[in-house]
Amino acid sequence: HLDQVDLQSHSEDTMIAISELLPEEKRKLHELEQQLIELERGNATIHASDIYMGLNEVTRRLDHLDSLVLKEPKVKRDDFRRRVHHLRTTYSHIRGSLDNLVRRKDRSNYDSNRRDLFAEANRNIEAGDIEAEIAENGSLNRTGKMLNEYIAIGQETMSNLASQKERLKGIQRKAFDILNSLGIANTLMKVVEGRDKVDKWIVYGGMVLILVIIVLVW
Repeated sequence: HLDQVDLQSHSEDTMIAISELLPEEKRKLHELEQQLIELERGNATIHASDIYMGLNEVTRRLDHLDSLVLKEPKVKRDDFRRRVHHLRTTYSHIRGSLDNLVRRKDRSNYDSNRRDLFAEANRNIEAGDIEAEIAENGSLNRTGKMLNEYIAIGQETMSNLASQKERLKGIQRKAFDILNSLGIANTLMKVVEGRDKVDKWIVYGGMVLILVIIVLVW
């Protein structure tokens, strides 16, 4: 008789414990579901890791409830098992929704970081292209300036040679007049013509040298 009383008392304690735990777990699952909604809305104070931690604690408590259900009388066991199963269904829904949300956020962050990296790379490429173009323009400007200087030097050289040639021709005519009067003009004419050929080759050589320098610089 005493054993029957003890068994009945233990069953009542277990029933009271389950009766208190079931609504408590339902309330905690509701809180976690609200946190999930706030996280999906972008509430910065809610973190997925905190929800995961809460869900892990719920899992342990649900396992404990399953063990308590087995201690209940058979007539009440099915009802408690159904209520615990309902809590597990709610838990699975929250856990699945949280997993999907985290995956979406991770994918969104990945795409955002990828776009930022491509944008940064494009900005670096554009900056490099601009710097290269500036450097190329600077090089072309310097080359153009050098070419203009070489051309000016060549023109000045040609002008000086032409001026010298005209002066030499004037001197040559005067010398011929004097030599004609002395009767030795023919011999000297050959010498002068040879000198003209040498001067002509010097002029042509200078022109070729200037052209070579321009081509090499270009």
